[in-house]
Amino acid sequence: MIILNGKKFALNNKEFTESVFTAGGTCTGYYKPLKKQIKLYDTTKKLIGVITNRGVLAKATIQENKKYWYSYGTIKEIGEFASYSIMTSDINNALEDNNIIKKYR
Repeated sequence: MIILNGKKFALNNKEFTESVFTAGGTCTGYYKPLKKQIKLYDTTKKLIGVITNRGVLAKATIQENKKYWYSYGTIKEIGEFASYSIMTSDINNALEDNNIIKKYR
């Protein structure tokens, strides 16, 4: 499970279901760790964003041609972070927890 701005994202249906019955609240969506990024999905498993291995949280928007456009924007399921340092801390924790090596260049 990863937490971004206090919102939980589950790796699978089992984690999602368990979050309903534990303290701390229900998950906001799902995530899928890949080699160089983490994809974020809403509860209907629609892509809403990605975290790249460069430490960028990008909003995913579907275009008319069915391709995704990635941009710096507020993902409504996550909300606005209180500060930049909180956002980078949450992103770094998500990358570290999923053994994705952060690139600085």
